[in-house]
Amino acid sequence: MTTLTIIGYEMDDFCSHCGRKLVHCVNTAELGLIGADCFNRLIKANTKKYSGNGKPGASLVRDMARLRDRVSDAGLSRYGRAPHHFIFEMAA
Repeated sequence: MTTLTIIGYEMDDFCSHCGRKLVHCVNTAELGLIGADCFNRLIKANTKKYSGNGKPGASLVRDMARLRDRVSDAGLSRYGRAPHHFIFEMAA
């Protein structure tokens, strides 16, 4: 199982997946900086966790990246999150 882990957030950079200029970038451990839309294309759908198409929306991915960037692992519980909430399975 290959995973994609959100480790932070950056502004005004380029997507390492498609090359587009981005205002909001999601920093991942495996692929570096990518856009939220590219992140959603790369992950596997999980209909038990997310409604609709089984993937978080781009705005939720950006919010998760911002949260991960500014809050320590110990402080994530105040937001109802844990470090494992930022690890996603990649689609085949």
